[in-house]
Amino acid sequence: MGLRGKLRRLETATEGLYKRLRLPDGTEVRYTGEEMWDAVIAALDGEEHRLLPYLRRMDPDRGLPSLIRAIEGSEADE
Repeated sequence: MGLRGKLRRLETATEGLYKRLRLPDGTEVRYTGEEMWDAVIAALDGEEHRLLPYLRRMDPDRGLPSLIRAIEGSEADE
């Protein structure tokens, strides 16, 4: 089996470990559930996390992106 086949098999085997954010421009970002909670905690602490820039680019009226915007907006009001 070639390298391409091995990579495809590895990606299939790990598929359940990762979720994907699909941005409006079609870009997909893989993350784990733990990483998403780390991003929420980082937003609460006023820190950065690798997922926050992507969450900010998503639909602000749905799910975690709206939560992140609310958290960051409430900190800006203080």
